[in-house]
Amino acid sequence: MTQAGDGAGGSRESDLVLVAAGVADLVFSGIGAVVRGAQGVLRRSDLMELAHDGQEEMKARGSLALRRNAFVSDPHMELLARRVAPGLGQSDA
Repeated sequence: MTQAGDGAGGSRESDLVLVAAGVADLVFSGIGAVVRGAQGVLRRSDLMELAHDGQEEMKARGSLALRRNAFVSDPHMELLARRVAPGLGQSDA
């Protein structure tokens, strides 16, 4: 690569090219690492079991998220107990 020797303008262009090359190298090395990791996963003999475990994990997380964020009414038996004995669970203060 040749550098312009006419002052600051050439230096800025050179710096921009070097930064762009550094970013490109970082991106390509990251992509290479991801591809190598994916190849390692695909070579596993228990891939179907791993996928099934992942699906079960996501279902459990979804269930917890819905329970945490959804409106839930009181349990049916608790409502019946409150109707039968309205003052039973309250302390006399």
